[in-house]
Amino acid sequence: MAKTMMITVMDMNPPPLPGSRLSRAEALAREVEEEISAGVLTTGDRIGTKEELRQRFNVAVATVNEAVKLLDTRGLVVARPGPGGGVFVASPASRQRNGPLIMGFPWTEATTADYHEVRGALEPLICRHAARNHTDWDIRALQAILAKMQANLDNPQAYMRYNSAFHRRIAKLTSNAPLRSLYLTLLDFFEQDLGREPFPAVLNPVNIDIHRELLSAIDLGEGPGLEAAMRRHDEHRVSLGMFSPSESQARTG
Repeated sequence: MAKTMMITVMDMNPPPLPGSRLSRAEALAREVEEEISAGVLTTGDRIGTKEELRQRFNVAVATVNEAVKLLDTRGLVVARPGPGGGVFVASPASRQRNGPLIMGFPWTEATTADYHEVRGALEPLICRHAARNHTDWDIRALQAILAKMQANLDNPQAYMRYNSAFHRRIAKLTSNAPLRSLYLTLLDFFEQDLGREPFPAVLNPVNIDIHRELLSAIDLGEGPGLEAAMRRHDEHRVSLGMFSPSESQARTG
């Protein structure tokens, strides 16, 4: 059963919603997208009714309707009518079917190796954009997600969700819409596929070191440090070291 979550912005407040109806709708949609990206909201969570969203953001009904339509078009939410209905976070599978750049690609035929090959080509572009475009607020948001990753090394399913949220948040820093959309679709594919796999009880904390190094390099900007951090992260991801057990568990396993 889907659960209702109290939506909370992470450790900082985003800019206020702007003035015109369409721009306010886009800002509302982006704030909900931010909470999905940050792992505050996850698959199946009930965001609320349209009336609850209207009251929370203090906007007109038309603004809420426009925002929900934007989120639905991006494959991020589904709206369900009737008692117990409302606006819910869509599943990765739904985002793959409904995302704006799927264009009928046969994702059911894709393999994990296919995923790694394409992600390996796209991720350096994503990280370079992030190194150019980030703000201090973005870095604090990513640090908050990284802290949640570290807190969930003994809960691999939750760790996987926050790991995806970390990379989604980095992807939000590119202004290249096709690049961002295709990369996020790849994350959905990987998240759905890994959700069926067994994990060790406790993950290796080297995962946190690698992501902290990547985040520090993005914060410093483009250059040799970023390229080295991206290579280390890519090698770790391709080897699936991200899901290797902790050293203590490996010794006793």
